[in-house]
Order: sequence, then C-alpha cells, then structure tokens
Amino acid sequence: MQPEELMDVAYDAGRDYPSWRVRLAKSGGEGIWIRLFRCRDFGVWAINWDDMPPGTGYLDHEGVRGAVFVARGALTHERARLGCAPRAEEVGAGKGFHFDETFYHRMHAVRDAGPTVTVHVFGSADVGDGAAPGAPTIDLGLP
Repeated sequence: MQPEELMDVAYDAGRDYPSWRVRLAKSGGEGIWIRLFRCRDFGVWAINWDDMPPGTGYLDHEGVRGAVFVARGALTHERARLGCAPRAEEVGAGKGFHFDETFYHRMHAVRDAGPTVTVHVFGSADVGDGAAPGAPTIDLGLP
C-alpha cells in the first residue's frame, strides 16, 4: 500500500476512537499501546502517550511505510534530512502525516495539549516481493 492509502486507514481508525478508547486505559501508571487490526498488508496500533518516555528518538523506517493520526492531544513531529536542519511541526487532534521507507523522524507528545493518543499504521514496502505476511515490526516496542 502507498503511504497515502495508509493515511486513509489511520484517519478511519482514529475517527473511531470512541469505540476503542476503553481498551487503551492506563495500566499500572505506564504508557500503553494496543493493536487495533492486523492483516497481510498493514497493521494498526493505538498509543497512549500520557506516561511514556519523553519521545521516540529518531526512527529509521527503512522498508516500512506508514501513517500517524492524532486522535487526541498533539504531537511534535520532527523530520530529519541529510544536510538539513531538522524540521519540527506540531500535529494536533484530527490531523496526521504519512511517510515512505526513506523517512527518518522522531515524535513526542505536546504536554500542554493534554492527554495524547495516536493511531499508527505500518505496512512493508516489500510486501509482494517475498516478504513475510503481516505488518512489519519497528523499534517502538510493538509486535
């Protein structure tokens, strides 16, 4: 799937926040994530940023396409490009962004925006080229 198509999935899942938010309740004072859906071409996760570490650090999405939708609160999204200063933008509730396999970025919740919940959709850029079925795993602690 193309990043724009993954963004459509993220928007749909994010707009359905009232139906799955109970599953994302805090557990033991730690930040939490849940898998909302997984199929051969992509996986969908929701993340509650309330008690998570301050941010993700930079993520290299080699081989992975995806999209992020902010269902509640806000994220600071910072994209880095070789030879350029990182560019940061605030992404508020009801907004999102998508990325291809060349993307390098980091995110953190905007604490002044209140509780932050995001939907993440990941799909392998290699599906159909002999890659294993299902959504890829990246270093966010997601399965």
